[in-house]
Amino acid sequence: MTGAAAVALERLHRFNGWFASRLEHGQPARDDVRGVRVTGYLSDESGWGAAGRGYARALHRLQVPMRIHDVSALTTNRSQDHSLVVAHTTEDTDVNLVCVDAGQHFALLSEVGESFFAGHYNIGAWAWELPHFPESWYNRFAYYDEIWVGTSFIAATLSPISPVPVVRIPPVVSPTQGSRLRGRRRLNVDYGTFVFAFMFDVHSHLPRKNPHAIIAAFRRAFPQRKDVRLVLKSVNGAADPDGYAELRQRAAGARIDFYDEYWPAQDVQDLMAACDAYVSLHRSEGTGLTIAEAMACGKPVITTDWSGNTDFADISNSFPVGYELTTVASNVGPYKAGETWAEPDEEHAAWLMRQVVDDSTLAARRAHAARRRIRRDFSEEAVAALVRQRLDAIRSRDRLGVLRRTMSAFADGYRDLVGDIRHIAATVVPPGDVIAVVSRGDPELLKIEHAQAWHFPEARPGVYAGCHPADSTAAIGQLEAARARGAAFLLFPGTSLWWLDHYDGLRKHLDTQYHCVVNDPRCAIFDLREQVARRA
Repeated sequence: MTGAAAVALERLHRFNGWFASRLEHGQPARDDVRGVRVTGYLSDESGWGAAGRGYARALHRLQVPMRIHDVSALTTNRSQDHSLVVAHTTEDTDVNLVCVDAGQHFALLSEVGESFFAGHYNIGAWAWELPHFPESWYNRFAYYDEIWVGTSFIAATLSPISPVPVVRIPPVVSPTQGSRLRGRRRLNVDYGTFVFAFMFDVHSHLPRKNPHAIIAAFRRAFPQRKDVRLVLKSVNGAADPDGYAELRQRAAGARIDFYDEYWPAQDVQDLMAACDAYVSLHRSEGTGLTIAEAMACGKPVITTDWSGNTDFADISNSFPVGYELTTVASNVGPYKAGETWAEPDEEHAAWLMRQVVDDSTLAARRAHAARRRIRRDFSEEAVAALVRQRLDAIRSRDRLGVLRRTMSAFADGYRDLVGDIRHIAATVVPPGDVIAVVSRGDPELLKIEHAQAWHFPEARPGVYAGCHPADSTAAIGQLEAARARGAAFLLFPGTSLWWLDHYDGLRKHLDTQYHCVVNDPRCAIFDLREQVARRA
């Protein structure tokens, strides 16, 4: 065997030993990342802010060294102090986790500069709400080594067009600690009033969030009842004054309350505690974070059965609303006319609203199931485990590079080895005789001059069996069957000499019954033409 092949085989053995340690100990052997720089709207009152803070908490749980880089000033949403406890801070980072809307990439770039991405493994945490990603945003991929997405809906959108890996890492969703009593006092509702709630940001576009459908379904469900109310809590209503005015007009005369202002985080948590059910009749959601938060708090949820929220909201733990896929009629922010989203069935939603009010046992059962689902799949612990696996995979890329170079060297050495084996066999096997070759299906090993070569073992004449014998007894049986059909020699290439250690019964059979005519690191050849016992 050539020196290059020998070195390559040694490197491959070392890599296999490392990989075996992963399997034996149940977790990867790894060199941790030096540090992760988490960049995002980390003090922003939005889903983006919550997602970035959740990933930072997951990294903190893993004790990964972090550097926090808040760019909330790039957004128009209000920011407030969200303290992020980081146990291991560092300036020495080799991974960038950028939790910034893909549409805002170049605004971020103008803030941080090209050097921000240099020398790092760059991860973009992105969201998107429709089945097709804007082609004008494809150039953002050039800055990233992989993309993290919160749901399989986003992954299905990005994976076909992304030139880099798309990995589903769900957001961290934790139950909020609100006061039901304090929240209901603020809403001015008495003990016996059933409260539906929906929270939304007008910056996320009214036609997509679709509170109009909630108003219509509520009015249809409860035209006369005085003990049921709907609370619509929004921010940034001034961003679409005409649309917001129309919303209020549609609600006129019904028991529907509007709150359009930023509240302290505790007041928002109190609102979630105060409501009895949460409703989202969106036309599309990348994730649907407020839906997941309501489920985490054990609230019955009525929601459109389409887009990102279907990762966690289903008939077992919520009240999915039927829909029809429709075409976006006119441009809505980044969502272009002709794209696809859902139109929830308002009559079905109204029926489910009545069911949740009238059947408290069913509502409670699904709400409890919802809390369990979110705790299982979206808790800080669950997300941290996925982040850990992904960071391990990122670090293993270095080893994969070594493995690829090793395999390339091994391939060159293997080609030389095959040539040596064919030359040795041609000098040993008389013209016309049959030699069985432990070939692993490689036809190149059968090209032995003047001889007829067979794969060993064979499924049928001329066809490699595709697997190794189960044990020594099976190997001996296959050997003697090949000999009975006319095999005069048996050849083990250097890459298959392990057979003689693994199948110890076969090795003993060969040593006692046949002559070994070649014993070389490159190959071993046994003469099967005459058994040793007969010759004696």
